[in-house]
Amino acid sequence: MIGSFVLAPLGGADTRDFQTLHFDFGLPISPKIAQEVARYTALHVPAYAEDVQAVTRLVPLAALLSQRQWPTPGELVERLTSYGRTHGAWDDDQGYVEGILARIIDGATSLHSPVLASVKTEPGFLCGLEFDSLLAEIAFFACHDLELNEVEISIDLQPGELLLFDNLSLAHGRRGTRKPGELCQLIFGQRLQPSAQIELRDRVLTAFDASPH
Repeated sequence: MIGSFVLAPLGGADTRDFQTLHFDFGLPISPKIAQEVARYTALHVPAYAEDVQAVTRLVPLAALLSQRQWPTPGELVERLTSYGRTHGAWDDDQGYVEGILARIIDGATSLHSPVLASVKTEPGFLCGLEFDSLLAEIAFFACHDLELNEVEISIDLQPGELLLFDNLSLAHGRRGTRKPGELCQLIFGQRLQPSAQIELRDRVLTAFDASPH
C-alpha cells in the first residue's frame, strides 16, 4: 500500500458537489526519478456513515477513447510531453506526471491552443479544479468528440461496502458531495524506476490504439 486517506476528515467541510475524472498519483508521462505509481484504488464507506448521497463515477479508458481517432503512439507521447512543459505540472528535476483525464485529452488533441488553464502560468491554480461543474466537464469531453455518458459507470457505494478497481484503466471521479469522514481510500502500487514507468505508460496509452480507423 502506498497511500491511505480519509476524504474530508471529521471536523472538516463537505466536499464540493462533484470531482473531476482522474487517476490517483497520476500517469507518468515523462518521468525522471524513481517514484510511486498507483495501480489499484480501494474506496470504502464506513458502516457508521449515514445518508450517503455521493456516487462514484468510473470511466473505462479504452471504451471512452474508442469513440474517435488519435495520433500515432510516438506522436501522442510527444504531444503529451510538450503539453506538460507548457500547461501541465512539469518539473525539471522530476519530469511530468498527469493525473487529470481531461488534461491528457487536452494534450493529445491540442497542438497549439490547449483549452484548459495552464498549471505553469496561472498562479495558485490547483489541478482537479479545471471545471466549475460536472456539466462543464461533460461539455469539455463532448467538444473533443467523447461522450462520457455512453461509457460512464455509476457506483452507489453504501455504508459497509468496498469498491476496488484498476486505477490506470478506469478514471474515477464523483457526483454529489461527501460528508466529513464518509469515505476511506486506500491506494496500492509500487515504486518504479523511470524506465519501468515508461513501460507502464506505454501500456496504458495503448488504450488510444483502440480508436476507430
